[in-house]
Amino acid sequence: MARSSIVLTLAFGAQSVWSFTAPFLRTSVPNQKQLFSAVAEEAPVEAQAEPKDATQPFVMTVTERARTVAKACISGTLGTACSNQEAAPFGSHVDFILDEKGWPVMLLNEYAMHTKNVEVDPRASLFAQMPSKAGEGQPVAAMERVTIMGEVVPVTDQDELFTLRATYSVTHQFATSLVESDKFKFVKLKPSRIFYSAGFGVNAQWIDMATYEDAVADPLALEQLALVNKINRESSSDLLALCTQFIPGLESGLYGVKCTGVDRLGMDLRVEAGDRTEIYRVGFQVAALSLEDAKSEVTKIFQEAWEKENGNEWEDMGPPVLKTGRDILHSD
Repeated sequence: MARSSIVLTLAFGAQSVWSFTAPFLRTSVPNQKQLFSAVAEEAPVEAQAEPKDATQPFVMTVTERARTVAKACISGTLGTACSNQEAAPFGSHVDFILDEKGWPVMLLNEYAMHTKNVEVDPRASLFAQMPSKAGEGQPVAAMERVTIMGEVVPVTDQDELFTLRATYSVTHQFATSLVESDKFKFVKLKPSRIFYSAGFGVNAQWIDMATYEDAVADPLALEQLALVNKINRESSSDLLALCTQFIPGLESGLYGVKCTGVDRLGMDLRVEAGDRTEIYRVGFQVAALSLEDAKSEVTKIFQEAWEKENGNEWEDMGPPVLKTGRDILHSD
């Protein structure tokens, strides 16, 4: 395996991307194209148990994605049955964290309407969506989201309450004094069903509850938004080159590419070509353990696209790519 260390301030087209020192792995996976097809079949969207597919190790499972969204979000909309109406749904803002099982933990005021509602009917749902910055990245409708349905249960274990007071206050610093007040109580939403959407209805499905509690959230969950926005803001020409050079069928008619997500295994692209919008997964050669690793992997992909565009090619060039969805207006 050829390996060299380079100090990167790389420009693709006329754009500078990032400056950092990183190892450059030219062929980190031997015979990569024998392992991955350039573009595999479109991924199914039916809810199902999700064993890792050995031929697609660069794709997170839907359950992992749902757990990642739940971890990255620290607030959402709690839906409860309004106690003074005909069970009409009542939506309200809540802040939360996750426990080790992935259950949302909330600190509720005893006088709040949602608290009164769950005292009568503990059934509830929590809607949470990945944040987006105005003017950057994707529109809000394109962001991943989850709806967690279940039953609100009290937290009574004193050791757990002691831990929650500390961990909740780290995430929600405004609550430092509230966690000690007898007017606020910790409760959990015990999940019974979870619905995930990748945005714009893409890959919207119920997830496999048998694997949710053991699923591991992506380590980039809390940092990836800034990286996604930076890619979209500064590397639009590199995104176009990536698609035209490494995704068959997109050599022409391409007029819009946005990065919608980055995780430890790869990046997701929303591609507009002709009258169609399609979603592609682009895999990393090496799993990223940190944000700097992810930057390095993205830079390698852009570099290879730039080199191929300029007539420099070699065996096993390019990342693994998978079409994962298309817009609902043109679904077959």
